[in-house]
Amino acid sequence: MTKALKTTLGLESGEAARPITKQDLLVFNRNIQALQGKVEKGVTAVEVISMSTEADKKRCKEQIHMAVPGFMKAGDVHFITNAGPKSKADRKRHNVHIILSDYEKGLAKGTPLQAAKEIARGNIKLDCDCEHHTFTFRYIATLMGANAGRAETGFPKQRNPSLEGIACKHVLRVMIELSTSIFIWKKIAAMIEADRQKNASKATRSRQKSVQLTPSEVTELAGKQDKNRRAIKPIEDRAAAKARAEMTEKIKNAPPPKKIKPASKSIEKAAQLLAREFNMTPEQVLAGLKDRQ
Repeated sequence: MTKALKTTLGLESGEAARPITKQDLLVFNRNIQALQGKVEKGVTAVEVISMSTEADKKRCKEQIHMAVPGFMKAGDVHFITNAGPKSKADRKRHNVHIILSDYEKGLAKGTPLQAAKEIARGNIKLDCDCEHHTFTFRYIATLMGANAGRAETGFPKQRNPSLEGIACKHVLRVMIELSTSIFIWKKIAAMIEADRQKNASKATRSRQKSVQLTPSEVTELAGKQDKNRRAIKPIEDRAAAKARAEMTEKIKNAPPPKKIKPASKSIEKAAQLLAREFNMTPEQVLAGLKDRQ
């Protein structure tokens, strides 16, 4: 028996999920493509805040009052936040994992505090152990290359089929701290200073083991390099001309591109996405939708 595929797409909050149609598959695919075009080079704390839903921003403001770094190492920061009032009785804290993507580049810029401020406001990756992030936003973070945890490939067809937002209330509190808190910047600065000292020690040890060429070896190597430099230019010119000629010939003889029906292609992609999630074949997914066009 084919497993029923359902979604909340187009429904009001609280309404029961309905069966998925072929039109829904097209909408899912458009939502995925639109989301992939939003961020090209990572995501910043300010962008996470701006892309989050108003409901999550409100919950963050009213319910999450602290976000402190519990563990920091080489640009990885694990924050601890309080849990919301509706969390399970045994859950008092949540863990938010942040990867400061610009950390290595920032190590060489300015004072530790200046570097910390720039890194904290730069590109990041994020994850939270709460259910809201796991089932509503982790797929979005994965799709945008901004996921710091386990990659999520299951489309949130019931929790978030419109792919709205990107962060839960716990992540949002951390984003606010990263973009505005001098306390957090000082903690990151301490991590930067420690890593700079470690790198300096490595450089010192490396210099102690260095090998120096003799004057005669330097002269001999320089002569070989100069000879090779004069010989390279005409070879490169001939190779470049040959490559251009071959490429021109390929373009002239290339067959016309095949026309693909956008709608059927999009349905096929979405069907493959759902098939992986439900351990079915794309054909089984499409067969179950024939009566719901």
